[in-house]
Amino acid sequence: MLMIATAQPTPLWADSGELAADDTQLLLLEVVLDRAPLSDALPALQVGDDIVLIPVGALTRLLDLDVQVSPADGRLTGQVGQARQSIFLDIALGEARAGTARIILKPGDALEDSGDIYLTVSLMERLLPVRMTLDVSELTLNLEAREKLPVQMRAERMAQGNNIARSGAVLEPVLSVAAPAGMLSFPAFDVTTDLGSDTRGQPFQRRFDVRASAAFLNAGFQGYLASDDRGKPALARLLLERREPKGGLLGPLQATSASLGDTFLPALALGPRSVAARGFAFSTRPLEQASIFEHVDIRGELPRGHDVQIYVNDILSGAQSTAVEGRYEFDDVPLVRGLNVIRIVDYGPNGSRTETTRVISVGSGQAAPGEMIIDFGIGEQGKTLVGFEGTQEPSVGAGRLVGTLNVLYGFSESWTGAVGLARYSPTQDAARFLLSAGVRGSVFGLAVQGDAARDSLSGYAAAVGIAGKPFGIASTIRRAEFRNGFVDDAAPHGGDGRALRSGTEATFDFGLKTGNRSIIPVALRIGQDAYVDGQSAVYGTLSMSLPIARALVSASWDYNRMPGPAAQNRLTGNVSASFNPGYDWQVRGGFDYDVQPSLQARSFNLAVDRSVGEGSSLRLAAGQSFVTTWDTTAEAGLSVRLPIADLTFSADYSRPRGDWSVGIQLSFSLAPNPLSRRYAVRRSGAASGGNLAFESFFDSDGNGRRDPGELPVSGLKLKGGTREEVTDANGRALVTGLGYGPSARVTIGLDDVDLPYVAVPPQIVEFGPVRGKVAVLAYPFKPVGEALVHIVLRQPTGKLVGLSSVRAALVGEDGTRKEAVSEFDGSIYFESLPPGTYDLQLDREQAGRLGMAMAAPVSVIIPEAGGMAQDANATVIFEGTRH
Repeated sequence: MLMIATAQPTPLWADSGELAADDTQLLLLEVVLDRAPLSDALPALQVGDDIVLIPVGALTRLLDLDVQVSPADGRLTGQVGQARQSIFLDIALGEARAGTARIILKPGDALEDSGDIYLTVSLMERLLPVRMTLDVSELTLNLEAREKLPVQMRAERMAQGNNIARSGAVLEPVLSVAAPAGMLSFPAFDVTTDLGSDTRGQPFQRRFDVRASAAFLNAGFQGYLASDDRGKPALARLLLERREPKGGLLGPLQATSASLGDTFLPALALGPRSVAARGFAFSTRPLEQASIFEHVDIRGELPRGHDVQIYVNDILSGAQSTAVEGRYEFDDVPLVRGLNVIRIVDYGPNGSRTETTRVISVGSGQAAPGEMIIDFGIGEQGKTLVGFEGTQEPSVGAGRLVGTLNVLYGFSESWTGAVGLARYSPTQDAARFLLSAGVRGSVFGLAVQGDAARDSLSGYAAAVGIAGKPFGIASTIRRAEFRNGFVDDAAPHGGDGRALRSGTEATFDFGLKTGNRSIIPVALRIGQDAYVDGQSAVYGTLSMSLPIARALVSASWDYNRMPGPAAQNRLTGNVSASFNPGYDWQVRGGFDYDVQPSLQARSFNLAVDRSVGEGSSLRLAAGQSFVTTWDTTAEAGLSVRLPIADLTFSADYSRPRGDWSVGIQLSFSLAPNPLSRRYAVRRSGAASGGNLAFESFFDSDGNGRRDPGELPVSGLKLKGGTREEVTDANGRALVTGLGYGPSARVTIGLDDVDLPYVAVPPQIVEFGPVRGKVAVLAYPFKPVGEALVHIVLRQPTGKLVGLSSVRAALVGEDGTRKEAVSEFDGSIYFESLPPGTYDLQLDREQAGRLGMAMAAPVSVIIPEAGGMAQDANATVIFEGTRH
């Protein structure tokens, strides 16, 4: 093993200074998992005498864990173990999460260096399903799996298939690929078609959904077209959007996001809410940041047959199975002050499960001193760029011109001023104009906010809020007063167009510690809305989640007392669970019940997905209603993952009414291939995430480009998309469905390819995906050669004797230098030499000290096609011993 001194890494701790050390060392560790070697060169960092940090990206790649590492952001996200427990870490914020457990990082726990994130062993054990034993003296890292890991399952499959035992993965460097959006690209399409029959509706149904995405003017274009149950186009959306975390959009405005087309307009603290409109919007505020006094809207694409769940800080906050204009929408999602980890779990009809993690940092809504933040949007409410007559349901304010302008300016470290202008239409009456002003600040560690607004109909409103964390409980309280018919459309429970007199809302988030050191996250929301007619509505929600074995169990209770002459208390409850007994199994269930006005069960549902072989999955589901007709529903589905599509058959039956439905769904993608200049048919996902066009070849001249006459490399296996791709006879492959996260990764397998005398590029490719864009990667195999040189000394008898421990180098015409030391017999073996002529040179320092020189110049020639050079003998002489 080696211990090599290296430069000091750059920690991401803001001001601690405790991590920095002058004696940082690189340790090359041998990694052993349950007595099976994985790698003999894992690059750990030792800082000082006590701190050893392990690269989480490199280690999770060895273990085949689903973890995405973004070193530039100092952040990692992932889902690990058979229970798919979510993990998250952000170095800059000093926080990590493992399932429901919140971990506060200490200085020295984590740093970013050399394209990876390094963590202490103790922190790594809390995030990953392994126990670790580090022996610095032996330079070994022993891992003990707390459950069977993907790398072990893969090794078992390989052993069964080949009847031999295979060792684990080999650590490889990462090849980073630049993939900007570009000025223009051909669009990628995701297509879903349905055929079916349903006794509850149309006897013969035919539907389609088409999603398109492409690069256009250095931005991302998104399109959506959907039909009704008769196959006629009914809905379309078009959007051009661009985001720049560091700003720079729209010239001097330095906007971080801008959108044109079917977009959403921003909301104000009082008055207008965020609405869909055909128009234009931009913002200069940092991405993924919000105010503690705001409720955010979470939206995304929802294909037919999919359902999603949203977890906020590992508490189940909502679920949706019916798309709204092809999207899921979770409106008015309350957050806590600080870091909020939002997970969107998407369950597909073919048994697939994908998870998207968003991290939103919530503060007091302040701007930095001297900084101006602008949110702006204008458009025609409730309308899309392309409309179809008779297909859009009428809504309040539809077709009216609306707009919002919100400006924040930081006066000091503690105080920020806010001014808002808006034209909004919360009722069927004429649209109204609004002017608002407010402050955001921080007092004694508490976030405070105050706002006042007046509309053009003489209505006015005022609101104050305070947020903090007393006794470890994240708390937010907000009170608003309204007069003269002011309509607060942005109020979470009052935005129905009715005039409010006041509104009060309080949120409390905390963790309950259990005996086994785990924490149960709890969220409590309570509020009251008082209307001008003297009636009031009271509401409240209590939610919690806890892991039990390999299941995540969530429970919630909702209380409502709506206004009206027959108002009554209503308290309902829900228990839901997701359970992964194995990587091939997925079980979900839920139970709904009433507590008030009477205790009774309402419904129960259970769904089981099971992978069958490598290319299909089976779903069985059942549901029972305990009210009215007591319906019992049974559902069955079979999905087949074809090379170019997903084919799903489904059927359900309910009794006692005898209703039934049958259907078949075909989902596929059309992805443009820049290499072949043709569209390729692939499994669905090309339009919703990044894609990669790959070309491998023998780079004879070493220029990194494929020139005429250079031969392709076929048979390479590319893993990372919706299916494994293999390079064809032209050395090309198209990998689709790489997701829309901060980074996408493709692993290249060389097991079935014979590649003698070539330099192999890194076998892990990583790039930032652009939705619908196809990144292009040239993957050159450069010819190399080998040379065997003998360093010999001629004895007085004329016999040549090998001379050991002689330091020498082969130096190419372009300055390329390969150094080595002769073995006991005087031989030196040089590898990975590009084609060309090399001169042998003795080490100047050693030769000068020993008075050693070469009797005659020696050169070796590596052929253009690579291969073994002719053996060479180099005779050395010592001063005073020339013969």
